[in-house]
Amino acid sequence: MKLSVLAGAGNTFAVFDARTQVLPEDVAELARRLCAEPWEGKPSTLDGVLLVSAPVEGGACRMVIYNADGSRPEACGNGLRCVAKFAREQGFVDTDRFVVETDAGAREVELVREQGTIVGATARMGAPRKIEPKVGLATSKGRKQATLVDMGNPHAVLFVADERRAAVQELGRELEYHPRFPQRTNVEFATVRDGRIHLRVWERGVGETQACGTGACATAVAARLEERVTLPVDVDVLGGRLRVDWDGQGDVVLTGPCEALWSGEITLEEA
Repeated sequence: MKLSVLAGAGNTFAVFDARTQVLPEDVAELARRLCAEPWEGKPSTLDGVLLVSAPVEGGACRMVIYNADGSRPEACGNGLRCVAKFAREQGFVDTDRFVVETDAGAREVELVREQGTIVGATARMGAPRKIEPKVGLATSKGRKQATLVDMGNPHAVLFVADERRAAVQELGRELEYHPRFPQRTNVEFATVRDGRIHLRVWERGVGETQACGTGACATAVAARLEERVTLPVDVDVLGGRLRVDWDGQGDVVLTGPCEALWSGEITLEEA
């Protein structure tokens, strides 16, 4: 199987061109194997698998996402930028501005270049579908307050004194499976410092990741509503820096890097 490995601010994915090859029937199992097991040439830990296929609703291409545990998230901001770069370089489209179809809806992207090389992208991530401020959640570490933001996928945003000392592993896992979230949730631990949001994310179906694009969007929305920041705002994640803008009504706009790390072929035995 031919694949490429791309990363968006440290969020790393195996990307397949689903137009040109027959993939295994059970892609969820493929994702679990690729993300769990080492294989020759694998450059880093993978957070998920992205399939890029022909469009069905007038876009340039379609993105399908599988998490490391084989589950199917509806949206992925960092993955979307990686798909945008991949689609342009693999000939799905011949312009730098186009639409990618996702399970959360059509998403307009515009590539960012430096000296002709694609180094990032700006994506319109849609408007928040639902916002629930100051929701109390019972946990083993006491009652926690979160702002719930649906960016096409669910997020529980917790503002903490210092994200560097937050109990991300313990609370992230517990809140992902909290009874309040029958479909599970992503969990953000955020601190506003030096005019920026500093963010760690426990990602549903993955664990703590280097970055989460929809998580950055959800956190910026929550921070703006609570008057903690003005937008646009930089969001520092473990893997780099993202930038989020929102006018309070329309689409949340996410800008960040994307890079190709590796491309080649593997056998199913390696996977």
